[in-house]
Amino acid sequence: MTWDFFINYGMVAIKLVMAIGVAAIFLKFFNMNNQLKQMTPLDIILNFLLSAILSNFILDSDVTVTDFTVIVAIYGGLLYILNKFTFGTDIGRRIFVGTPRVIIDDGHFDAKMMKRWKVNARDVAAAMRQQDIHSLRDVKTAQIEPNGNLTVIKRGTYKYPVILIDNGVVVAEGLEKINRDEKWLMRQLRAHRVADADDVFIAQWDKNKMEIIKKD
Repeated sequence: MTWDFFINYGMVAIKLVMAIGVAAIFLKFFNMNNQLKQMTPLDIILNFLLSAILSNFILDSDVTVTDFTVIVAIYGGLLYILNKFTFGTDIGRRIFVGTPRVIIDDGHFDAKMMKRWKVNARDVAAAMRQQDIHSLRDVKTAQIEPNGNLTVIKRGTYKYPVILIDNGVVVAEGLEKINRDEKWLMRQLRAHRVADADDVFIAQWDKNKMEIIKKD
């Protein structure tokens, strides 16, 4: 074996260690899938792009450490901005995470919603059986969560709390569920001596009462 062999594969080993370190950092601090949900299509695309960047750096001898550092810096910056937009704004969450979709309201199927999202009755029935619900007569409301899970409220069961502010962001679909608007929400905050939604970690409407947890 020549010195060129050791130099070439030694450089590959160094690149491999660097790639593992970068991957660990991104998975720890920048991964969008940092909440209690399944991976979204955007998560898959971003992880695929990171894998492509790392594999190209390891296997392509023309890609220098400087090139790799610049590319990773650009990727990290874009990912940071995308994370802020996705989890810091209501419209970003709607686009990249999604919102719950009500398919049964007061015991009645929403056929248009099911057709729009390509959900069939057999899949819904199977999901309800997993929750020990065997008759539609027992169902008051059912909705498909952004992660694909089915949430069911039985008749005679109190409706679950509705989140109106999530880490300073007003949740528009939450206000829609309780037939209120932002002006009403601001009046509720002032009544609780809260100046702005940005000061609220979480606010929810439960049993016709507002519950607020401030950031501080």
